[in-house]
Amino acid sequence: SLSASFCRPFSAGSAMSMDPRFPATGEAPYMSVLKGDTFFARTFPNYKKMFFDKGSFRPVVHAMLVVGFIGYTLDYFQHLRFERHSYKEKHLGGH
Repeated sequence: SLSASFCRPFSAGSAMSMDPRFPATGEAPYMSVLKGDTFFARTFPNYKKMFFDKGSFRPVVHAMLVVGFIGYTLDYFQHLRFERHSYKEKHLGGH
């Protein structure tokens, strides 16, 4: 049946025997991108040893600070900069 042909693995002799998602090496193509150090690992080489290996809670605090800083920055540029008294005074005419 038609559905059985989709479930069958590729045969070694067929033209489509090589799965295009994986090269002949058997390694997924995206793995070459994942090899090597990340930007964070290059920038802070001892961070893991200083905090994660010791079981410290500080990485969680650092993550909260980074997320808070990014959130405040986005919020500032969206509307907080317009809440300054001098801006309101100039554009809205106030007391």
